[in-house]
Amino acid sequence: MFDLVVKLTDQQHCYLVGDDTLIHKTGLKIYGTGMHRDASQSSSGFTSFRWGHCWVVLCVLVPSRKDPTRKYAIPVLMRLYLNTKTNKKLRRKHRKKTDLMLEMIQLLTQHAGEKSLHFLGDSAYTGGRMLEQIPSGMHVTGRIGKDARLCEGPRPKKPGRGRPPRRGPVLPKPTEMLATKGLRRTTINLYSQSSFHVRITSVVCRLYLAPEREVKVVAVEHLRGGRGIEVFYSTDVNLSEEEILQRFSFRWPVETTFQEAKGHLGLGEPQNRVRAAVRRTTPSMFYLYGLIVLWHEHVRPEPGPFIRMWRGKRHASFADMLATLRRDSVEETRQSIFSAGRLPPAAQKLIKPLEVLLSLAA
Repeated sequence: MFDLVVKLTDQQHCYLVGDDTLIHKTGLKIYGTGMHRDASQSSSGFTSFRWGHCWVVLCVLVPSRKDPTRKYAIPVLMRLYLNTKTNKKLRRKHRKKTDLMLEMIQLLTQHAGEKSLHFLGDSAYTGGRMLEQIPSGMHVTGRIGKDARLCEGPRPKKPGRGRPPRRGPVLPKPTEMLATKGLRRTTINLYSQSSFHVRITSVVCRLYLAPEREVKVVAVEHLRGGRGIEVFYSTDVNLSEEEILQRFSFRWPVETTFQEAKGHLGLGEPQNRVRAAVRRTTPSMFYLYGLIVLWHEHVRPEPGPFIRMWRGKRHASFADMLATLRRDSVEETRQSIFSAGRLPPAAQKLIKPLEVLLSLAA
């Protein structure tokens, strides 16, 4: 899938997005199921758990040729995460979600060759421990905690002082950075339509848990909306504060991918039970989603018509893409088979209503 994305989009610099998604299941005899945190139902003060499959997914961002402001997250690699209890039951060694993500990142890094890669992820996949293990040739932009420990780079080793130091002097935490008076206030536009009024500051430093890599940490305090303090960083220290926040916002399409695959392709509906079927069905649906998006955005000359319209809609939704694919498939079949006189005129009249019904099924 990665090779197909590169071939169709001709990207030399690829943004990778990593995240996990919970697919709800019912039944005790389905392979790999367990209790997992449901991020969609959880908050800072409440954690919800549900029974099902947890898939760790690595996507590549693809820009739309039909709408420059639109990006899609195309799944290229995925792994089924098994919790500790499930692994114990199956007599398998436990592997954390970060271990699975690192495996996929390293695999894709080896396969990508000379292409430049930039990984985007939330705090679960871009924390200090994770950054320390991500290949040094890959840039990383992510989120860290507001009390994250920061430090300067190591000072030169003094003769007769043992091994070289890994870290320099400790720096103020992000919350302490924001306690300074007179910080710059600005309005940042992210996610195409949202505006955020913030106080902002930054520092070039090292994460205490990953002292080998230099990063630019951006601390943000929201002045409205109740989002409080958020802290982001990037290993590309040449980026401005606004550019780092913009890069992090690029990870949002992965949430759209999960929602559309579940809502329109029935991701999670098959009640497969055995190991081979479980490990085969969900990846197939993720790849199907990617193929449909690539076909509509980079193969079909014109964007498909809207089957549903709402206020502010500017580009085709995934439902529109599905409807367009069905219309084009019916038209291709009609031209190659039905137009050859193999059907009586009465049956030919049914083709157009059938095409409309198939498109509305999206």
